[in-house]
Amino acid sequence: MVVGPRAKAFAADLKHRFGASYAKICEALNDAFNLKVTRSAWCQADQRLARQAKPVYEALIQALQACAVVHSDETGWRIGTLSAWLWVFTNQQITVYTIETSRGHEVVLNILGKEFKGILVSDCFLAYDHRDLVEWLKQKCLSHLLKDLKALNETKTRGAVRFAREVTALLQAALALKAQKEQLSAEQYAQQAKNLEAQLDALSDTKRQLTDPDNARFAKRLRKHREHVLRFLYVDGLDATNNLAERQLRPEVITRKTNGCNRTQNGADTHAILGSILATCRQQSVPILDYLVKLQKYGETPPSLTGVQLPFTPPETNLHDNKPSLELALSRCSC
Repeated sequence: MVVGPRAKAFAADLKHRFGASYAKICEALNDAFNLKVTRSAWCQADQRLARQAKPVYEALIQALQACAVVHSDETGWRIGTLSAWLWVFTNQQITVYTIETSRGHEVVLNILGKEFKGILVSDCFLAYDHRDLVEWLKQKCLSHLLKDLKALNETKTRGAVRFAREVTALLQAALALKAQKEQLSAEQYAQQAKNLEAQLDALSDTKRQLTDPDNARFAKRLRKHREHVLRFLYVDGLDATNNLAERQLRPEVITRKTNGCNRTQNGADTHAILGSILATCRQQSVPILDYLVKLQKYGETPPSLTGVQLPFTPPETNLHDNKPSLELALSRCSC
């Protein structure tokens, strides 16, 4: 039986976007279209499609390296019996997945490159703070910080709860200020941002005596990430949270629960490539099946997914009076 490119595209979509197993794909396509194809045949078709899509995948990685803002996150995975991690690197137009046996900073460097000049949005996981990334511009996820502060608020009593409440109020005020930016004059906005910076410095100051060990650890965390907490106030289009990366990870988490992970490294590479193509198509409102059909027909000249101009407005305001302008730091970003 000869299976056409659209059927192969549909099977790949079911597998890598909806998380269906090859056994379920066989059953569904047999019942719906009388396609009697084995699981191994669908698997081999996916691997061929991934090889055809690899140039597009590599172009997506190159496009991310030139972007002004990239969100990143990771989740547990397996390759056979080996522990692994599925990483996501994304913005509003592009998503790239990679599945690696490492959870270290080298994965970040492999995808974004050593000379990445944009802003990396992430949680406070240690890999993002490696010395090789120390010069990078970053934004730490306020949702994660607020979640940890909520736990402190719920577990502490009497005077120990005051610190968590004060930091929570400050971060919420920063989010509110960013939301009100269009209603304020430039001078008003800059002054309120400066006040929030001063409050954050005071709350995390080493001279402040915090007798509760959990509060002291959180204050140390704030000092460590001090330059990366309120950066979103000064960059239009920069989100204060890493919710985008978490949303792009959610389908993969569901796939992990319903369909397991990958048996081989080849299967992991296939899933990362096709998953990236499918997610990016969806972000750009590109008809997925039509694109996968074109991909199979174009051979060595696959249709591009990187021709979209990614929106970004460089800032005009300094982070602090004694900090260099972000406009200069981002001057070499293309999007």
